[in-house]
Amino acid sequence: MRLPAALFLLAASLAAQTGFRDRMREIPADRKFTVADQSDSPEPSPNPKGWYHSVAGVAATAEGLVAVYRRSDSHTAVSTDIMVAYSADGGRTWTGHHSISHLDVWQDQAVWVAPQLSRLRDGRLVILVDRGQRRSGADWPMLASWQKPGRGMSNHVFWSHDQGRTWKGPFQIDAVGGEPGYIAELSDGTLLYTRTDSAVSDKLWNPPQPWGDIYYKNAAVLSDDGGWSWKRTASISDNPFQGDCEVGMAEVSPGRLLAATRIGFNNGGYGQPSRLIESRDGGRTWLEDDARLAPFYGQRVVLGKLASGKLLATYRHRWGGPGTYALVFDADERFEFQPSIYVWDESRVQLGAEALTIHSGEGPAAAVDYSLYPAQAPDSRVEVEAELRVEESEANGTAISAGAWVHILPDRVFLGDRPESGFALDATSWRRYRIVRDEGRLRIFVDGEKKLDVPAAGLETRYVHFGNRTGRYHQNRSLSHWRFVRARVDNAEDYSIDWSWTPSKGYPDQFRRSREVLLDRSVDSGYSSWTQLPDGQIVILDYTNESLESASSPSGPQTWIRAYTTTETWLTDGR
Repeated sequence: MRLPAALFLLAASLAAQTGFRDRMREIPADRKFTVADQSDSPEPSPNPKGWYHSVAGVAATAEGLVAVYRRSDSHTAVSTDIMVAYSADGGRTWTGHHSISHLDVWQDQAVWVAPQLSRLRDGRLVILVDRGQRRSGADWPMLASWQKPGRGMSNHVFWSHDQGRTWKGPFQIDAVGGEPGYIAELSDGTLLYTRTDSAVSDKLWNPPQPWGDIYYKNAAVLSDDGGWSWKRTASISDNPFQGDCEVGMAEVSPGRLLAATRIGFNNGGYGQPSRLIESRDGGRTWLEDDARLAPFYGQRVVLGKLASGKLLATYRHRWGGPGTYALVFDADERFEFQPSIYVWDESRVQLGAEALTIHSGEGPAAAVDYSLYPAQAPDSRVEVEAELRVEESEANGTAISAGAWVHILPDRVFLGDRPESGFALDATSWRRYRIVRDEGRLRIFVDGEKKLDVPAAGLETRYVHFGNRTGRYHQNRSLSHWRFVRARVDNAEDYSIDWSWTPSKGYPDQFRRSREVLLDRSVDSGYSSWTQLPDGQIVILDYTNESLESASSPSGPQTWIRAYTTTETWLTDGR
C-alpha cells in the first residue's frame, strides 16, 4: 500500500526544499513502444500463459531498424526461436516477425539461450548466440554445470548481408558457450566478444549455494579475419570474490577498451557493484589489478560509445529495486562508492534538511533497504556508525548490519540472529550508535557507552546494510529518522570502503536518483540493447512484464519486448 497523499506531498515539498532529485527520471510513456508481444506470435505456445519474449537486440541499417529477440515458453525454456522484426519509423512500430532458427528439447535436445545482435562497419549483421544442450524434464542448470562435458554449451553465429532480410547459419565457433556478449568491431578491424567460464576456489568463506566453491571468470575472444575464425583469447577477470560474468565492452579510443561486468558472486546479492576493467592494447591484455567499482549494479551491461564520445550503458539493475536502467558517463570519470537501495515505492524515503525519514510498510513492495559493500570474511573489520531515532518499528523494520545484524525497536536493541541478546533503550530519542565487528567480537556503543560486547562467532554475515532487514520483508513496518551514517569495511583480499553520508549530500543513493534513468520497473526485465541513429535519436530495446512478480510465478504475466526512444541530452539532464 502506498503512503497517504499528504505524506507524498510532504516528500515532494521536502525534496524541493533540499534541492536534490527525490526520484529517478523515467522514460515517458509516450516514448515507449511495443516491439513484440503475444499478438505477434499466433503459433500455440507449450506454456498455457503464452509466449515469453526476452533478450532483445537492435541494430540500425540503411533500411531502418532490425530487432532480434528470443521467443520461448519461459525463462527456463524448452522451446526457443530466434526471432527477427523490422521498423521503418524509428522504433515506433514493428512488422515482419519471423523465426530464423528453432530449437526445442524434444527434437533437438537443445535450446537457444541469449542471442546478441551487432552491426559491422561493412553493413553485415551478426547474431552471436549460445546453444545449451537440454532434454525434456532436465533442469535449467547454472552456467558452470551447463558447460560441463556431457551436458554441453557452444556458441554460434548467424550472418546477414542484406539488412537482416535473410540469414545464413548457424555456424559453430566454439564448444564453450558461456553467456557470450555482443560482437564489437574495433578500430583496427578486430572483432571481439566476451564469454564466461568457471573455476574452483578455496578462498571463499561460507560460499553461497548453489555455487559453493565455484566462481565465474571472463575472457575476451578475438577474430582477426572478419569473424571466420576465433583463435585468440585474453583473460578479462579472474576473481572469486567478484565472479565477473556477462561482460559488456566498448572501444573508447583506438586500442583503449572498457569492460563493464556483472557480479556473479551470489548473483550480486551481497551488494557489490559492477566493475570497470580497461585494456590499453586492443584487448590483448586487461588491467584487472586496476579494476574500479562502477557506480551502478548492472547485469548484462550493454556498453557503447555515443556520437558525442561519451559512453552509454544499459543494464538490468541488481542488487536493489529491479528494472532496466540507463547511464551516460565519461570513460575517464572517477566515481566514489555508490550504495544501492531496495525500494519500490520511492515516496517511502523522504529527505529533509536535517534528516532522512524511512517509512516502510509490510512486505517487499513497501520495503526500504540500503546496501553497502560486503564484508567478505569473518575477520574483515566492519564499523558502522549511525545517528537516528526510531518512532515505530516492527521486528525487521529498523536494522543495521555491520557484518552482524542489529535490530532497533523503539524500546530495545537486540541481535537479529540472537534475539535474546540485547538491552533496553529509549530509541525514540536521537541516539548515536557505533557497531564494530573486529577481532572475533561484536561491540555495540550508544552515545559513546559500550552496551554490548559478545563473541561474533555465529553472528557473522557478509551484509553491510541499514533500513529493513535484508531478506526479511515481513514485520518490516517502520518509521525512523536518520541524520548520519558512516560505514568502514576492511577486506584483506577484496575492495575496502570508507563511506559516509549526511542529508547535506542528498539521499544516500543520490547518484541513482540524479544520474541513472529508469526504463521500466519490473522484476522480469533486462538483457537490453541500443543503437544511435544519424539524427542523434537513441533507440533502446529490453523486455519487461511491468510487474512485481516474475513470469515464472503463477500469477506473473508473460514478458514482451519494448522499445524506448530518447536522446543523450534527455538521458543526461531531462531536456
